[in-house]
Amino acid sequence: MNLSEKNKLIAKTKNKIVLTIMGILALVLGITLITIIISTGSTVYGNNQEILKSFTIDAENGRGPMGVPDSDGAAESDREMPGSGEDTGDRRNGTYRDRLKNAAVLYVVKFLKTGEMLDIMNDVKPIMSDESLKSLARTLVRSGKSEGVTEQVIFRIMEFTDGDQDIVYVTMMDSSVMMDSLMALLRNTMIFGGAALAIFFIVSVYLAERIMRPMEEAYTKQRQFISDAGHELKTPVSAINANAEILKRSLGEDKWLDNIIYENDRMKELVTQLLELARTENTEPVFQDVDFSRLAEGCILPFEMLAFEKGFIMESDIEPDIHLQGNEAQLGQLITTLTDNAISHASSSYGDDKIKTSLKSEGKNLIFRISNPGENIPKEELARLFERFYRSDSSRELNGHYGLGLAIAKAIADSHHGSISVVSENYRTCFTVSLPNI
Repeated sequence: MNLSEKNKLIAKTKNKIVLTIMGILALVLGITLITIIISTGSTVYGNNQEILKSFTIDAENGRGPMGVPDSDGAAESDREMPGSGEDTGDRRNGTYRDRLKNAAVLYVVKFLKTGEMLDIMNDVKPIMSDESLKSLARTLVRSGKSEGVTEQVIFRIMEFTDGDQDIVYVTMMDSSVMMDSLMALLRNTMIFGGAALAIFFIVSVYLAERIMRPMEEAYTKQRQFISDAGHELKTPVSAINANAEILKRSLGEDKWLDNIIYENDRMKELVTQLLELARTENTEPVFQDVDFSRLAEGCILPFEMLAFEKGFIMESDIEPDIHLQGNEAQLGQLITTLTDNAISHASSSYGDDKIKTSLKSEGKNLIFRISNPGENIPKEELARLFERFYRSDSSRELNGHYGLGLAIAKAIADSHHGSISVVSENYRTCFTVSLPNI
């Protein structure tokens, strides 16, 4: 993973943390606010129904609004509510006229159960005509509901028996007051919720930074350790090699010295790969126009003799004149690594002696493929092939490979904003590199 990909990964992880925190907080906040709105709406509706019930009972008992005249005469307009008196805190204190002026728009329609209209009370400041009230009342009775809300009114229907007559009261209240109150509550709730989410977002970003800081520091220290360890190992490895060569010239051929030199060469290769991996991951490559077709042909050609010596034939299908913006040295190393890997792990045990390479331009990407015959790699191992120091069980013999080559290849592909994948089936393993060629 190069520096750019590392920064993208950390940024992506931070975003996931922020989204997770915000999702949880938004869910809790949303449930809380919805509960408040529903609870408040239910309470307001219940209170309004109590008012309608009280007015209906007052009207039936001859104390209610049905007796209030339309004139402004003092005697009638100042008639006090039942239960009025010294306790001025009672919600029913005051005259009917005062009550009606301060309350929502109220209507009462009284008629026999047979349908004959007996009386009607319109509001002090009528909004609906008497005929409209009668029509609306009959519609509500026919609905079969004893209470409810329509677009126009909150209503309550009650029946009383007066001697041998069944009387129906339809008491209604203009619903606009309740709806306006609920809309104001909803509006204020949304404003509060938006402000709360904004604060939560700032807090979430801060928490994500705090959570990711140890991970960033650990990753930086890991990369620095690999680089420092590689540089520190170069000196003793070079010294061992020089001393072994001097001893060999003095003592002549010796299998123990040969083993030392062989293992030291392997260690030197490992250190070189470690440093190369660290350099690839820690630096941003300098891009320029690269003729990838020419580069691929030049990198593959030296391997043809090596493949021939191992009994394989290199088959190349390189589309000419494919260019991209990239780092030529790193791209050459990418091709070389994959070609060396294909030859090293090729097997002629399956009746196939061809190592195939191809380069095509597909849309806005160039596709480089290289495949070799060999045992199928289990699917569970495919995703791990690009991990550092990972080698499948079938390739653990001492062949000079340490499991860093494919990790380097992936780092190079990532640094060029591309991808690398592998498929192993029908006794062939195929690596595919996709790079943008625009």
